[in-house]
Amino acid sequence: MWGDREGPKVGARFGTSGRGTLRGMTQEALLLLVVVVTGVFAFRWTRRLAPGWSELPLKTAAAALLAAGVLAAEFGVVQAGPAWRWAALVLAPLYVFAPLALTGLARAGRFRAAGLLVRVLYWSGPGRDGMRRLLTQVALRRGDADAAERTMPEDAPLLQAQLHALRQEWARVLEVELDGARDNVHLLEEAKVRALLALERTDEAAARVADLESRLQDADAGPILARAALLSSARLAAARGRLEEAQKALQPPPAGVPPFELFAILAEAAERGRHDVAGDLWTRAYAAAPPPLRPRYAEHLRALGRTVPEVRLRRPVATYAMAATLVVAYLGQLLLDGSVAPFPTPIGRLDPSMATAAFLLGVPGVPSGEAWWRFLSYAFVHGNLIHILLNAWVLTDIGRLYEVRRRWGDLLAAFVMGTLMGGYLTQVAQAGQTVVLVGASGGVLGVAGALLADVLRGRGAADRAMTRSLAQWMALIALLSVAVPNVSLWGHVGGVVGGFLWGFVRQGLPGGRRIDDAAGGASILAMVAAVALAMATIPRILP
Repeated sequence: MWGDREGPKVGARFGTSGRGTLRGMTQEALLLLVVVVTGVFAFRWTRRLAPGWSELPLKTAAAALLAAGVLAAEFGVVQAGPAWRWAALVLAPLYVFAPLALTGLARAGRFRAAGLLVRVLYWSGPGRDGMRRLLTQVALRRGDADAAERTMPEDAPLLQAQLHALRQEWARVLEVELDGARDNVHLLEEAKVRALLALERTDEAAARVADLESRLQDADAGPILARAALLSSARLAAARGRLEEAQKALQPPPAGVPPFELFAILAEAAERGRHDVAGDLWTRAYAAAPPPLRPRYAEHLRALGRTVPEVRLRRPVATYAMAATLVVAYLGQLLLDGSVAPFPTPIGRLDPSMATAAFLLGVPGVPSGEAWWRFLSYAFVHGNLIHILLNAWVLTDIGRLYEVRRRWGDLLAAFVMGTLMGGYLTQVAQAGQTVVLVGASGGVLGVAGALLADVLRGRGAADRAMTRSLAQWMALIALLSVAVPNVSLWGHVGGVVGGFLWGFVRQGLPGGRRIDDAAGGASILAMVAAVALAMATIPRILP
């Protein structure tokens, strides 16, 4: 994501000057910087999917290095010809963002499209197998056995064992043998414990659990072994009907384990131990499980005489609608800037879109330059194609997480609060300076701040992991805001603060839909009014 941007020179968009200076940054350099930063994380990820320096990690590293080299050329450190520049702008983003795009397609259930993209981008066996391994992992988490079988590489015994477990082919799980990484051996042992318990070979399962627990004393014992041992111990306790023992084994919940799986373990322990909470636990497992796995949990509910609940899939409609609105607003901005001459001010010329909607400080002569609605309307103006695409992408990625946890109105309120506070802190911190502030990232960071407030109150391992990820990501954004010219630090900080405040305020309000609908309705009215008033200034800037 790239943030709200500010321009000390009004005559040039965002104050960016020519290529190769430190006073500004072209949109190509901005894209390359994002590619380099993302490429570092993507390379570490791909090294876990494919061996050594095979095609998958090699292409990711080469793409990041290519982008870094051409970015250095932007500032005159090295020389790069036009061919290198085009390669960096086309191929580097393609191979750095490909794993993220493929994961997104798989999570959306578009496995055929993801498989086709893998064949187009990667040409060697190890390269394709690494990405297919990723797609298989997503399919297994979704409970989609058919998709997992279609995408699975030929030589993937651990994934094969997990597929057999998903299909409850327990005898076939026990047939799988593995010679490979130590962590994979631990995961296979966990699958075999589960198979032995399902086949009612409890003594053999107990022996394997004891072996896993003894390995925890090794100096090189890692988090994957700890998770495998905890889950295996909890499943053994559940098979014996010992609910309290299973609960103790799962506290705190192991990171990376989906909630429905934890509920199912506790539900089995309660059912075998004849505890009254069994029905409630199976209900929670059913509600949290992916659709392909729900029929199994429904059988337990019916056996206990419980009604199978209706589960409505909550889709992040407001997130997608907000991202689409930003894109449409950018298209309108291009139309306006292409048909109306720049607006003259005493200290330079402004593009028409900025003269009508940007948040302005120290720019005299602009109609309604200090109007209240500019604290919102600046979110609907962007500097270039990369700016809008990055903001729309991050809003989609983070917004859907928050909207699924909360509701549509909460998302829009967080966006509005982040945008307002981004403008307000910019006004306070940069009083007396010349600032032209545009971009939706104050609102996007408002959503991130609200999500952070939400997960901070959570007690699960997933909440703790998301807290760490959000904190690291926000720290990176703050660092880039300080290091990169013409990127608004205070617009970003204000966005996080505004969203964070909304997140905690929302937690203190009643949880019904009435509050959510009221917050969403008020947010829509505020944004529509701000954009309408901004558009009403267009006749006043016409030559």
